[in-house]
Amino acid sequence: MFQCKLCPNKGTNRQIRGVGARMAAYRVCSSCDFWLMCLGYAMLGDHDPDGRRALRIGGIHYLTWTDEQGFPPEIGYVGNGEHRYFLLNDPTGTVHVTRRLWLMGTIPEAFRDRMPDNAAFAPTT
Repeated sequence: MFQCKLCPNKGTNRQIRGVGARMAAYRVCSSCDFWLMCLGYAMLGDHDPDGRRALRIGGIHYLTWTDEQGFPPEIGYVGNGEHRYFLLNDPTGTVHVTRRLWLMGTIPEAFRDRMPDNAAFAPTT
């Protein structure tokens, strides 16, 4: 056990979702390790080569999934309804639609300045 260098929690090198060695190397707890991964999406343009897009709306982090990827993990899955959103930095205001949205959680205060909102839900028509 060790003190997480980013928050008051304790960290461990025990394998949690396969990342015990990484947590120990960076001296972070599992929660901070998860949010550092989410911060990585922000640093890489909020999308990945598989077509997923990271959305931060109202301080909450989401990840879209494409039809080809199947369903996101069961925990946090928002449902199969239509979710409409637009990107805050898109001057055209294009509305995007996803049917598969994964709620990753409320961004901790310690990460919010580095992970500001990048999207908003669009009203239904």
